[in-house]
Amino acid sequence: MTDTPTLLQPTNQRSGERYVFIDLYRAAVILLMLEGHVLRAFLPISTQRNTFFQLHEFFHGLSAPAFLFGAGLTFVVSTRKRWEAYHHWDPPLARRLRRFLLVILLGLALHLPYYSFRKVALDLSQTEVLQLFQFDVLHCIGIGLLSLHGLIFFFKRESRFYSLVISTIIAVCFATPLIWDIDFLKYLSPFLSQIFNGNHGSPFPLFPYVGFLYAGVIVSWEFSVAVEEKREKKYFYWLTVVGMIFIIAGFVFDWLPWYLYPTYNYWFTSPNYFLVRLGSLMVIISAFWYFTQNLKNARKIFTVLGIESLFVYVLHLLVLYGSSMNPQLNMQVIFGLNRSFVETVGLFAGLFFLMLISALLWNYLKRKHFPAYRWVQIIVGGVFLYFLFTSDF
Repeated sequence: MTDTPTLLQPTNQRSGERYVFIDLYRAAVILLMLEGHVLRAFLPISTQRNTFFQLHEFFHGLSAPAFLFGAGLTFVVSTRKRWEAYHHWDPPLARRLRRFLLVILLGLALHLPYYSFRKVALDLSQTEVLQLFQFDVLHCIGIGLLSLHGLIFFFKRESRFYSLVISTIIAVCFATPLIWDIDFLKYLSPFLSQIFNGNHGSPFPLFPYVGFLYAGVIVSWEFSVAVEEKREKKYFYWLTVVGMIFIIAGFVFDWLPWYLYPTYNYWFTSPNYFLVRLGSLMVIISAFWYFTQNLKNARKIFTVLGIESLFVYVLHLLVLYGSSMNPQLNMQVIFGLNRSFVETVGLFAGLFFLMLISALLWNYLKRKHFPAYRWVQIIVGGVFLYFLFTSDF
């Protein structure tokens, strides 16, 4: 991949080059996520209760759906060109499934209440067990992508896959309020009970969040067809129109004086809010495509956060919030809470530049020194596992 790829289309998408408007979109999502997490972490509760911050929360509420939506976009770009290879248990499929399992394990590691396998296995309370198995964005991406490959593996035909993905989006959208009315902990283990809803602390359970990942698949699928038929501009025009219809419909349906479900929670389970967010993402990705039509190139510094979004996501959580591995060496402990707005903006700027430099170095290592990049992964993973299985605290 060159440092300045074309923004209209990759010169040879089948060779593995990227659509830069998708990387710019994902970089913007990471930026929004960093900003929102820093403001939530450091601003006093009194400041977070004012009207301006509540408006900010509405937009920041798009960051997780947008992250999942972006994962769906890139899934199609990297999958359609090897569609036949994923119908059989061959090395390409095995490699992909290992990556998705690693994403799930990363999510599990970030929720470890103690950095000791012995203590986790023997001493966890019920609350800590639920914390360990909280379903987060990484879990949702990993399980969602595994399920997509299951559809490809068993149903094979593109038309069947496409229909099943659309059916799943509709089912997730309208079944979410009903799923959240069930206390799965009464019937399932803590691990399985955390997957489906957020009643026991899961911030991003499958319902409704996997719907955004699947929606990204459909949007990207239709885009790839539009590229083949050379009608990208028309496609994004209609994607914008449909997105606006979804947004308006979501607000209008919410204003109606009757409810379809016995329990109605707009912010967590409402199909209306799902439509508003999905429509917003469709409009936003269209805006990024239109924006790139007026540019001749994009420097790596503007796209690297999107290219290395998984790396940045994991690293920023460790730096900002810490974990069982670094409970004291993180920004919240070092700088303290309840900072002023100016101080919080300064902390955001510092975190942003740290993530940008880290992503640039990580991407450079991967592109130019791949063996060293692999050794870094192996060494970090080995050190993590060594202390996890030898520590008693």
